[in-house]
Amino acid sequence: MSEGGMSEQTPSIEGLMGEVEAAATVTPSVGHSADSFPSGGATEGSSFLDHFTDEATRGYMERKGFKDVQALGASFASLERMMSSGRVPLPAGEDDAEGYARAYAALGRPETAADYGFGELAGADPEFSGQAAEWLFEAGVGKARAAALAEKWNAYVGERQVAEQAAFEAQSQADWIDLQREWGPKFAQNTETFRRGALTFGLSRQEMATIEAGLGTRRTVELFAKIGEGLAEDRFIEGEGRLSFGMSREQAESRIASLRRDQAWQARWMAGGADEKAEWSRLTKIAGGER
Repeated sequence: MSEGGMSEQTPSIEGLMGEVEAAATVTPSVGHSADSFPSGGATEGSSFLDHFTDEATRGYMERKGFKDVQALGASFASLERMMSSGRVPLPAGEDDAEGYARAYAALGRPETAADYGFGELAGADPEFSGQAAEWLFEAGVGKARAAALAEKWNAYVGERQVAEQAAFEAQSQADWIDLQREWGPKFAQNTETFRRGALTFGLSRQEMATIEAGLGTRRTVELFAKIGEGLAEDRFIEGEGRLSFGMSREQAESRIASLRRDQAWQARWMAGGADEKAEWSRLTKIAGGER
């Protein structure tokens, strides 16, 4: 011992903790303080829960099933591990914008709607695709989930387009069969008249396909066949010696010269083609100055 009566040995944490453990193993006397915890569980006539004077806290402990300090400590340690494992706390309420933003980010939502990167949606214009990305962003949808939704959308639209095209083609074929039945021997003549009516307006195949998709095959063929038939009629403008669509004598003569070189046209005329014979009759009348 030193002059001050103190041990010359330097204290250590390990030593101090050892003293605490040793003290904890000492059985308290019968007259222990009411604030002290029983060691190893409750003493006779008392329990671990008796040390919680607050009824709400005591009720919580009972519901959780804590029977001693060891169970309480294990639960607290588990809570700490959960809070430090990267788990994101839930938003405090509907108005907790920061809480929702934190949760959405943890669930994989990108920083901006433009970062989804699923491109244009099938069957939709770019404006709608961009708007859809904004909706997904506002709803907090993660990037992977947004891509999965876009993939399902594209597949659904693709299947619908294939089904609609198949139905259109089936109806178109049925329309041609009906027209062939109704027109009978004049079917070839009327379809040629239809073709000429369409060509009169300089329409391309794609433009005609668009019209057909809107009106249907039957209605489109009947409409342009009537147009072609109307253009083929002899309608003279009084006093001008030419047709209403403006063909002059010189133009008629030029057309006649062209037809003389058109072997396919001549073959149709020789085969009794009604359109060819009607056209030749009109052209020769105009070239001869007839009204």
